[in-house]
Amino acid sequence: MGKLSDELEDISRRQEGIRDAINASTANVRAALERLEAEVEGLREGELTDEQQARVDAIKEQADAIRAAAEAADDGYEPPVVEPAPVEGVEGEPEPGSVADRERGGI
Repeated sequence: MGKLSDELEDISRRQEGIRDAINASTANVRAALERLEAEVEGLREGELTDEQQARVDAIKEQADAIRAAAEAADDGYEPPVVEPAPVEGVEGEPEPGSVADRERGGI
């Protein structure tokens, strides 16, 4: 039988791995965004030529890909929705949370 301290140490290593992955992922997305911003700045002056339009279209695709990567970072890890515990009513009083209950957020 293993020691609890060994198991907790393993969990700690796994958590550190998660932190490292999050940090690397965030750094990569930020770097991609900075490169994109620099490319956009380079296009600020002048008329829109066919060549520039092609670059603009590519930048838009990159921007969409970066956003998708940033949004995907927490896919499947949204916090669970926890319903509030029901509040017991008191006989003769309005039902908690009802329109007639003006103390607990009723209208």
